[in-house]
Amino acid sequence: MNVAEGTIVPDSLAPDNAGAVLTVDNVFKRFGPLAVLDGVSLAVSKGAIHGLLGKNGAGKSTLSNIIAGLLHHDGGSILLDGEDVSALPLTARRKRGLHLLSQHSEIFEDLSIGENLLLPELPKRFGLTNWPALHRLAKRQLESHGMPVDPRRRAGDLGASDRRRLAIIKAVAADASLIILDEPTAGLAAAERLHLLEWVESLTEKGTSFIYISHHNDEVRQLCSEYTVLRDGKVTASGKAQELSADAMARVITGADVAEFRRARADHPAAIELGRLTFPGGGPVDLTIGRGEIVGLVGLLGEGPQELMRALGGLLPVEAGVVVIDGHQVHLGSPGQSFDSGVAYLTHDRIGEGLVGSMSVTENLNLGNWPRSLGWLVSGAGMNRRMREARGAMDIVMGSGGQEIGKLSGGNQQKVLLGRLLERKPRLLLLDEPTVGVDVAAKEQIHRLIDDATKKGVSVLLLAQDPEEMQRLVDRVVIFSKGRIARTLRGAEITIDAIAEARTAR
Repeated sequence: MNVAEGTIVPDSLAPDNAGAVLTVDNVFKRFGPLAVLDGVSLAVSKGAIHGLLGKNGAGKSTLSNIIAGLLHHDGGSILLDGEDVSALPLTARRKRGLHLLSQHSEIFEDLSIGENLLLPELPKRFGLTNWPALHRLAKRQLESHGMPVDPRRRAGDLGASDRRRLAIIKAVAADASLIILDEPTAGLAAAERLHLLEWVESLTEKGTSFIYISHHNDEVRQLCSEYTVLRDGKVTASGKAQELSADAMARVITGADVAEFRRARADHPAAIELGRLTFPGGGPVDLTIGRGEIVGLVGLLGEGPQELMRALGGLLPVEAGVVVIDGHQVHLGSPGQSFDSGVAYLTHDRIGEGLVGSMSVTENLNLGNWPRSLGWLVSGAGMNRRMREARGAMDIVMGSGGQEIGKLSGGNQQKVLLGRLLERKPRLLLLDEPTVGVDVAAKEQIHRLIDDATKKGVSVLLLAQDPEEMQRLVDRVVIFSKGRIARTLRGAEITIDAIAEARTAR
């Protein structure tokens, strides 16, 4: 490979098809006049973890859906173990060992772990489900893949990491030769991420291959043996992942050096007081937040930080205590009451809780805060004005405001959600993983938008699994243990190592 004009350009983009479990050859895809994929080729080696990299909107999800059979392509071919599967539907490709596991895997929460694992072919006896056989088979499969849990447990009671492991085991048990993992560690704590990565790597020893899509470049360099980079629908680089430094990987993805945002810390006058606040999973909590201050919350899952966020956002009940904003006590019993009190919550789950996928970008931006004319009519002109202003201020990349929100990349969806909340001019902004599933360039843009809000006096509580992200943004770090504040980091104490250690310590 050689370096030219700040980006890494491969000497040849032609993939090495020898020993490949998957070969994508010269694939094209258009949505109307827009060329989403423009002659994409790649090869995934048997037993390899192949990183598929690119900015939001580069074409990664479209390519994954075409490979899996969810979308038709306009040209080119797809070979699985040497067989051309280009014309086969998703079900036929699955039978041949090709599985796509999205970030929101298809786990039926109200069914048992065993049922999820063996569906749709549950063991039968006399035409009825043979429950002892089901539990026996499921237990054997779970234990053989290092997940010794009771198959009779409700699947919805599993943590996020184990749900993703369950989905992968189901694919492996179905004789998957290639599994596409789309952001498998999104929203996971650091320890969960590491455990999942180590487990995925162990599966390659049994011959399973993976396409691994992630915006965590450190994961790709740690886990993947090979990679392909998409930019604007074209392959711009490919090779061995270990050959790229962290800076080089960021540069090859974005096509330029990404200016890292680092916020200057300062003292802030008190604006918000939490007094003896108690909520499900935590409390009592006493905390003062300054005007324009960013306070990072750190703790293990279930130890209080996220529960505090959701209680303040009206998604969990406040059982006791007081919340005072700018000298006025407020009542936070529902999301609507939180909004009316100047508190806005950005969920970590933009697909499940934040967006309405069937609605347009403009409708999602205005959702719950419709501009009015004549006092009661929804103003279409007002909605469009907000959309134009948000698009310019937040650099939202889209076709038009009428486009379905689900067609936008993850980073642009996140900007729409943040724009919806900022339009309400909140006093307290609750950010629960604000950059989950977005690329490095979009992440830096979001950081600057958050900083701009604090300059207008907005106070922020921040949850972020990336210690470096938190270290670069916050004025203080508040560490939780067993639902209460254990200690606080200030000034020079706020280091990446200190935040990472606090996240794992009890």
